[in-house]
Amino acid sequence: MKKIRLIYILYLLLISFAVQAQEEGKKGKTSFAIMPIHNSGAGFNNVFLGSHELKPKKNLTFYSVFWVNPSFGNQGKDLFLETGVGLGYSLANNKLYLNPSLGFGHGKLLSGAQETKIAESIIPSLFMVYNSGKFEFEAYTAYYKSLRGEGNSQDLLLNWVIPGYKVNDHLSFGAFYEHLGQTRADAGDTKTLYQFLGAYIKTTLNNGVWFRFAAGPNVSGDNLNSKEFYKIQAFIPI
Repeated sequence: MKKIRLIYILYLLLISFAVQAQEEGKKGKTSFAIMPIHNSGAGFNNVFLGSHELKPKKNLTFYSVFWVNPSFGNQGKDLFLETGVGLGYSLANNKLYLNPSLGFGHGKLLSGAQETKIAESIIPSLFMVYNSGKFEFEAYTAYYKSLRGEGNSQDLLLNWVIPGYKVNDHLSFGAFYEHLGQTRADAGDTKTLYQFLGAYIKTTLNNGVWFRFAAGPNVSGDNLNSKEFYKIQAFIPI
């Protein structure tokens, strides 16, 4: 019961914060984007991203991630869903962007339950982008903490680091690293689910759409996924 109360309190705080922030910045610009992602380790998901300007260089952000990997649910049902809000900051003459967020996971992936649990997990995260001249850099870290475990729960840590070189305004390439691993598991020892280390190539269009393809070896020693990986990702403003 204490965990359920905590979930409701956090939801109320997030909703109150989002409403207040929108009221304070109601004259600001609002933007949306869709980001389809597919990788050989976790499968396919669609990310919906929103941003509402509160003041120059400060945005209210919100997101949803729709995972469709059937192993994350019950034969296509109870699939994992992420929802969250955050704040975005543009710094260093708009070269650096930081976006801390607080989200919740819904479904059964982390709780180990037999069916969907609303707010089964809490997901603090930090996203960072740096873009200057010939250099681009992207980093992300998120902690997936189970809140409503039923004896077979797990906690996960996801992070990636992507440094690159910009050939011109439309083409860039560089190194790619992504890691997903358990930090806690009720059912025995923790495992590294995958650890990708490779390279990427990215193309950017004049309308803000970009596509990035990464590939290389999976250097994880736990052998839970293939020895090679791929990841394709697009960013599509709407």
